[in-house]
Amino acid sequence: MDLLKILISVFFITFSLGEVAKIQFPNSISVGFFDLAVVLLSLFYLKKIFKGRFVLKIPILLFIAVSVFSLIINFLNYELNQILIGSLYLVRWIAYTGIYFTAINLNKKGKEYALKFMMISGVSVVILGYLQLIFYPNLKNLYYLGWDEHMHRMFSTFMDPNFAGVIFVLFFVFFFIFKDELLNRKSLQYFILGSTFTAIILTYSRGALVMLVISALIYSIIKRNWKIIVGTIAVLTIVFVILSPGFYIENTNLLRTASASQRLETSVQALSIFKKNPLGVGFNTYRYAREKYGFIDTSKFGPSHSGAGVDNSLVLILVTSGIPGFLAYTFLLYKTFKLGISRLSNNKMSVVLVVSLGGILVNSLFINSLLYSFSMAWIFLLAGLTESN
Repeated sequence: MDLLKILISVFFITFSLGEVAKIQFPNSISVGFFDLAVVLLSLFYLKKIFKGRFVLKIPILLFIAVSVFSLIINFLNYELNQILIGSLYLVRWIAYTGIYFTAINLNKKGKEYALKFMMISGVSVVILGYLQLIFYPNLKNLYYLGWDEHMHRMFSTFMDPNFAGVIFVLFFVFFFIFKDELLNRKSLQYFILGSTFTAIILTYSRGALVMLVISALIYSIIKRNWKIIVGTIAVLTIVFVILSPGFYIENTNLLRTASASQRLETSVQALSIFKKNPLGVGFNTYRYAREKYGFIDTSKFGPSHSGAGVDNSLVLILVTSGIPGFLAYTFLLYKTFKLGISRLSNNKMSVVLVVSLGGILVNSLFINSLLYSFSMAWIFLLAGLTESN
């Protein structure tokens, strides 16, 4: 258990460090300290993965098989190094599924330890977000590395306010439901919830705000308490009115249209490529497929951090792994929802899972949050803890 405690600690510490603790290699390849922590944690229970019966085991293996198939049938369409780069993300995705299997096998003390560190890591990214907003309010000096400027917005250690917003909402949902088990002092509970809610607002991410509303709606349905969704919408309406005088600044304008148009354009491009490749262009090879069809990343300083994907997660899965991959991933989502819904009556973690997955699924229509490493890890962790209970 001592080694497992160390691995869990490293997992959540590197989670808090986000995109900052990452080593960049040529050809847009990067390896984060969090990736390494995930691999080590996943290896801890590797033997039990093959022996045990798990709810999501078949859907996970099915999606892996289909993704490998998409790379094989497109092998001659790309250079060898491009196929290898595409394979690397699949290897990463496989490693991240290990979080689910590890969480299932945690004993009671291991689960309690994980819950405490979920709170600590969540609070940490919120605190780091406020420090970032004060001392490092934009990424203008890193534009040459492919990062957007994100002026006057909170992005914490994730270097992107939209993804930071997703993590904030995931933590908010978790802490809201588990606050009494984690902390005794009501004042501290409310302070953390208030600080996290404010952090979500300060990302100025409309996707995160929609995710919060959807999460509140799902929670209200589960608990049959409509005061929660009504209160959430009322508070956000007041916040909107308060912030509206600052909407003349493009980055903090919640009614901005430029970014929405760009996101829609990425989906239109992807669907046009999909029509010619119904079996997919190959898992994580979309950047090269874009270039092949004339949709070249025009960032001034080389490939941007969004050049390899589509803002809509489901469209990205469809265009890269084709119809078989889309169906396999939909099956995985269905089984995950079913896992949570089947245990709602006697499992608080299942409530967190259903609310979080519902929120992030809607959010993934705006940004690629379903395949984002940190949010993906959080969802797999919730699924594993739900099944273990």
